[in-house]
Formats: sequence, structure tokens, C-alpha cells
Amino acid sequence: MPERSAVSSATFLSAIRAALAAVFISSLALLVSRGVSVQGVLWCAVSCAGLIVIGVLLDRYRSSLEAENLAEDAQAVSPLQREGEFLSSLGHDLRQPAQAISLFAATLSAHPLPESSRKLVTGIEAAVQQLSEQLEAVFNIAKVEAGQFECHLTPVGLEDVFALAVANQLDEAHERQLHLRRVTTARHVIADEALLLRTIDRMLAHALSITKEGGVVLGCRQRGAVVVIEVWDSSEGIAAEILPAVFVPGSVYGQQLADRGLGLVLARRLATLMGGHVSISSVLGRGCILRLTLPLVSAPTSA
Repeated sequence: MPERSAVSSATFLSAIRAALAAVFISSLALLVSRGVSVQGVLWCAVSCAGLIVIGVLLDRYRSSLEAENLAEDAQAVSPLQREGEFLSSLGHDLRQPAQAISLFAATLSAHPLPESSRKLVTGIEAAVQQLSEQLEAVFNIAKVEAGQFECHLTPVGLEDVFALAVANQLDEAHERQLHLRRVTTARHVIADEALLLRTIDRMLAHALSITKEGGVVLGCRQRGAVVVIEVWDSSEGIAAEILPAVFVPGSVYGQQLADRGLGLVLARRLATLMGGHVSISSVLGRGCILRLTLPLVSAPTSA
């Protein structure tokens, strides 16, 4: 049975509108606390513009669905693919308000502010950063479902990919005061190098997000004709009854994470695109192991 759609477009757009509404309210509070200023007015204007853009996009989405439901086309694409194409096409429109708010927040934070106002600005910056990351995850999932991700399978050496993946997450690990290391390897797999890096990156990000102390280790092992890439963490673990829902979009487990669980959803989609599979195992009190399985290949020989 195929997996459920990663997102419901209308529901997600409504969630973004709610988030922008919260930003707008926070902006008003900041404006009131500091008095009328150019920066405050611009901040409120951008937040309001974002709300208007989301409203227009919601109307456009609903109208497009109504038009497509009325059309009788025996060769029509699947609803899942159609939704993925729609969300992917909205990427630019939805990124612009978030980027504008982030820019104004950075500009505002550079000005002298009372402590109470600076806390509000810091909270807004964090909220916008989280919103941007969720947008990127959703659009990437949509691109996979719409068949818009190019996947070029070639022999890929894991050592360089591991090194880059760990480097990408080092700042986050240091900020959380966690250890992050990799086990060196000479193994090669059949994969798309860019998609493989993104998949491992999402696996590491998840492991770091649920680990409170200790650290995360990235390594791999060979099992017959496949290589199993593993991410070990020292988290509190996940209960056995919850594990089946880890890769389900919108699950209760996912809602507890900063990325709403979209990172692991994307990781599994990308793994499937490369002919692999992502799974997870856990024992309460002993951490989790994320596994990415890909075909083994001999190291290319130089001519």
C-alpha cells in the first residue's frame, strides 16, 4: 500500500497563514512596546503582505482543485502527483514572504533595542527560520511526489559524503553540546551523490534533535550485496508502538519535532528514489538507530 501524501496542500497553507498571523501579532506588540518607527511599520507591512499572499494562494489552490475535479480526463495524473506539482510550483511565491520577514528581522535586530523588544525580535527570527526550514522540506517532498527530482545513479564513495554531512551538522551539535563523529569507510554504493548527502543530512538532523546528551555517530556496514548506512544516537529512544508512525506525515510523533517530522519523511522519499530504503529501530532508554540501505558497488578503478 503506497504511503499517504506527505502534506495536504490546503491544510499546510492554512498553517502557514496562522504562523504569519502570529508573526503579525508579535510585530504589533513590538511596535507598541517601542513606539511608532520606520522599522516597526515595515515589519508589520511585510507580515500583513505575507498574510495576503497566503490568502491568495489558498484561493488559487481551491479554485484549481474545483476546475480539475470538473474536468473529465481519462488520462489525468494521480491526485498525489497533481498535488505535488502544485506545491512545487508555489515554492517561489511562498519563499518570498518568509525571506522578506527574515531580512527585516535581521535589520531590526541590528538597531539598539531594549531587552524586552530584543527578545521579541529573537523569537520572531527563530519562528521565521523554523518556517523556512519546513517550507523547504515540504517543497522537496512535493518535488519528489511530482517526479521533478533528477536522480542520476552512479558509484559514490561514502567517505567524502560522510565527511560533508558531519561538517554540515557540526554547528548544531556544538550548540546543543553534543558529540558528532563518523566512522571512516572505503565502501561505495550506487546512489545519486547530492540526494545521498541530503538524505544522510536529514537523518543526522533528526538524531541531533532528539538527543539531549551524549552524541551521534555516523557509520556503515556491509550486509551481503548492500551497504547499511547507520546513524546511532544516545537519545531516550522511541517506544515500540510509536515507531511505525515515525515516517507518517502529520503523526503525533512528528508534531513534537521542530521540523514536524518532515525531515525523515523526505529522507525516506529520497532513499526510495535512489532504490534504497530508510528504517528505524529503537529501545527505550538506549537510543535509536536510523538505517539507510543501498546497493553495494566495488570502488571504481582509475584508468
